[in-house]
Amino acid sequence: MANVTRTDRLILLPLSADHEEEAYKVYSDDRVWGHRPQARHETVRETQKIIQRTRHSWEVKDLGPWGVYLRDRPSEFVGVGGLELVEDKVWDLKYRLRPEKWGAGYATEISEAALKAVKRTDPDTPITARVTTNHPASFRVLEKLGLHPVWEGRRVGTEDNPAEPDVRIYADRELPQDILEMLINRA
Repeated sequence: MANVTRTDRLILLPLSADHEEEAYKVYSDDRVWGHRPQARHETVRETQKIIQRTRHSWEVKDLGPWGVYLRDRPSEFVGVGGLELVEDKVWDLKYRLRPEKWGAGYATEISEAALKAVKRTDPDTPITARVTTNHPASFRVLEKLGLHPVWEGRRVGTEDNPAEPDVRIYADRELPQDILEMLINRA
């Protein structure tokens, strides 16, 4: 099968409509969104939009987010993870995993596979990640991967909403001001 990536413990398949039902279970799980409850998916249509949006990455760069499965149990869905090309300017590293799979190092394993793939295929495009400031487990993963914080603050349009957590943007290199501003506006 084309575009299948394997790690020591995982099978990574290009995210597609085939993963819609399993991905929705992750994106709609309250536990996944404990750090930002307002982002939880309430309908499968929200998940479908993400899957459709991320197809652009695969079409343009032959790399993008994956549906993630266990290598020793190939029918067991772990979650979604990998890279998404944002406005053809930066890669955005992301992962959302089933809570039962947290703490096993899968986020790091998925992210390492994504970084290895992008360094081989598109090393000139910056790698970024956006994390809410109330999610320190993700800070640790990103910092272990060698990304560093380049900005922290309020999401645009949420300045008056105390329930909305601040965001920290990470990158693998210094970002030009126009790209940083684009990310801040999307944060």
